[in-house]
Amino acid sequence: MGVITIRKILVKILMIAIGCIIAGLGFNLFLIPSGIAPGGVSGLAMLLSELIDGVIPVGIFTIILNLPLFIIGNKILGKIFTVNSIIGTVAFSLAIDLLFFIQKYRNEILNMTSFGGETDYFLCALFGGLLLGCGLGLIFRSGATTGGTDIAARLIQQKASALTLGQLVLVMDLCFLIVILISYRSLVAALYTAVTVFVSSKVIDIVEEGVNYAKEVLIFTDKPEEISVKIMSELERGVTLIPATGMYTGNEVNILVCVVHNRQVPALRSIIKAQDDKAFVVIKDVRMVHGRW
Repeated sequence: MGVITIRKILVKILMIAIGCIIAGLGFNLFLIPSGIAPGGVSGLAMLLSELIDGVIPVGIFTIILNLPLFIIGNKILGKIFTVNSIIGTVAFSLAIDLLFFIQKYRNEILNMTSFGGETDYFLCALFGGLLLGCGLGLIFRSGATTGGTDIAARLIQQKASALTLGQLVLVMDLCFLIVILISYRSLVAALYTAVTVFVSSKVIDIVEEGVNYAKEVLIFTDKPEEISVKIMSELERGVTLIPATGMYTGNEVNILVCVVHNRQVPALRSIIKAQDDKAFVVIKDVRMVHGRW
């Protein structure tokens, strides 16, 4: 086993460990004490644990609920995916239970009460979702998963291929909100859960894909050579020329395509304006870039 391989394994283990700790803190500092279930299998585990007064901890319940998914997933989705799911789920579940002790010191660490002296549930939902999303994002970025809706969505997709994984997870989250609504008999409780689910999903995307998003720029110009030279020399970014035809006028038009960092957009605009102030420019967000760019 090479040095690079060992380093990758160690980095993966470290990311999973840090992610689990952060997610576990989100559960024990914000979500469990305030009774806000975060959605998914872990949220269902939290509800069931509350029903039996915590006799079975949330983490253990999470593993129990995932067992059938692991068995089915191993047959349909393969061993590698299942092993990664088991690693992430067990580590995540252990972190939730091992950090349970921190709830005793919660009021000393945080004062989650509003000015009226009552628990500020909105802040609990917001920051619980923030920590949970940050932790899960690191776990996913390492290549592991926490099972639950991820496995369930992939299994359902085998039979309902018309729906994307994102759409299936969204449907499951909506179903969970209905469960919360019925269990607590409170629309407010369901809405707090919705806040947590929304925040955590957004933070997962940011952490997993990175915050240094790029921009794809389309430049419709009559001066492709001048603009390309400036972009390549000043911004050190590649440029691709695409010959095209304007369907309204029937005229030939040159389209330059390039991908730049967010921070390079102002400089790119200056280059375009200086070389061709009549150029038509389209700028789009790029969430992921591979290869040399």
